[in-house]
Amino acid sequence: MAKRIQGKNIRHTKHSPVQKLQNETEFNLTILIKSLTPFISALKRIQKQLNKFSKSAATSTSSKKYQNDQYKKLQYIKVRGMGKCLEKTLKLALKFQELNYRVDIVTGSIEVIDEFEKLENEDEEEDEEEEKMDVDVDVDVGKETMQEDDVFDDEERIYRKRMVSTVEVRIWLNRD
Repeated sequence: MAKRIQGKNIRHTKHSPVQKLQNETEFNLTILIKSLTPFISALKRIQKQLNKFSKSAATSTSSKKYQNDQYKKLQYIKVRGMGKCLEKTLKLALKFQELNYRVDIVTGSIEVIDEFEKLENEDEEEDEEEEKMDVDVDVDVGKETMQEDDVFDDEERIYRKRMVSTVEVRIWLNRD
């Protein structure tokens, strides 16, 4: 069933998923693709990370840290995308496959939280219109169906969980 809360004076905030804590190495090797990330910028950022691991790039002082023991155990760079940027993430994977990198694609889904908040109006006329306005609620939560009165609590906020598709692209390092 469609999960929908609509209305003029409702703010919808999408929270990012809860991620496990990463150490510095994992943080440097995970690239997150968002819907506003330009394709070419993401391509260059990934290529720059891959170049840091080649031994020919180890001559510069900034790339030497990527040749130490901590980074020698690593085999791939992770590129993650979720929701509406799945297509962009998969296009990046195909591009690196064309550049003769080994690419693995792992799909899944992750739980995210949406927050709906009723906004306050300063004008009384708008308040009267708001009272007349019917908030469209069509939510099926398991066996219980929420009623219109149950949507907003005393603080005028509601949190809703939903599942979002994710894709993780693993681009394997070509060590010289």
